[in-house]
Amino acid sequence: MKKQEEPLIHPLIQITKKYLGAFADVTQHIPLERYHYVLVLILENNQTLTQKDLANYLLVDKSFMVNMIDYLTKNGFVFRETDKEDRRKHLIKLTQKAFDYIPEINKAIKEINDLALNGISETQRIIFTEVLEKIEQNFNINITHTISFDYKKSEN
Repeated sequence: MKKQEEPLIHPLIQITKKYLGAFADVTQHIPLERYHYVLVLILENNQTLTQKDLANYLLVDKSFMVNMIDYLTKNGFVFRETDKEDRRKHLIKLTQKAFDYIPEINKAIKEINDLALNGISETQRIIFTEVLEKIEQNFNINITHTISFDYKKSEN
């Protein structure tokens, strides 16, 4: 009997679970369960991102983004600031606590990326990145179902 083709998502989900588990292990001292990378994005964009900007970048809906920012606010990492030029916009700003932890978050990202890409040549890494980008571009079609992915650490 011919083996059926496996959905591409299956190995991607398995890799995602392992990546996030390893990331949780090296960031367990940081008082956040999720959304570490959002802090890096905010800093990289000089704290000029709005909730809407972040939602568009992360491909999440408005209510998900509100919950994400509420979580980060509750944990003391960000706050909302009304844009002085357009009062309808809320800029997401980092607290000192976030600034203190971002170097550790960046270090953890590098450590887990290095682990994931161990034994993979620079040429293979470039091809891998290009393939991922092409797969993402292939999905730039009119998809009517939106899926959100909210991870958090769970106890084994």
